[in-house]
Amino acid sequence: MGAAGPGALPALALLLLPLAGVRSWSATSLPAPPLFNVSLDAAPELRWLPVLQHYDPDLLRAAVVQIVGDRVPKWVLELIGKEVMKLESLLPQPFTDEISGMCDFLNLSLVDGLLVNLAYEYSAFCTSIVAQDSKGHIYHGRNLDYAFGNILRKLTVDVQFLKNGQV
Repeated sequence: MGAAGPGALPALALLLLPLAGVRSWSATSLPAPPLFNVSLDAAPELRWLPVLQHYDPDLLRAAVVQIVGDRVPKWVLELIGKEVMKLESLLPQPFTDEISGMCDFLNLSLVDGLLVNLAYEYSAFCTSIVAQDSKGHIYHGRNLDYAFGNILRKLTVDVQFLKNGQV
């Protein structure tokens, strides 16, 4: 979510990115989301910290707990808790390190970080569009056909990914 880029992100980041790149909003919607630069040159464990620091950690933890609790059966929690180290070794880098860094910052278990990713992947059926305009700008839009749209509305951000200091 190779080098991380906007096409592949851990769900903790996706929790913060449902409308990444969308800069125009209807008059009846929330104000424009905050804009963040995420440097792909930063260590994966650290690259999302400026975004996370913008939010109340209790709000982010509560969002993860709600999503995992509502979407992941208890028996799966127990099973994955026992097998987390094996599961972690199956995930590609740098995503495991990104998830681990976010979990460390939020004081969440790696199990919760991995499970919120899995819960998002198997339960988010939002309609998305990725488009490029004539000037090369890429836009990612997503409706919120997600059971946790109320959470995502509070955590939507606009992200510019930087590599070698360039967007």
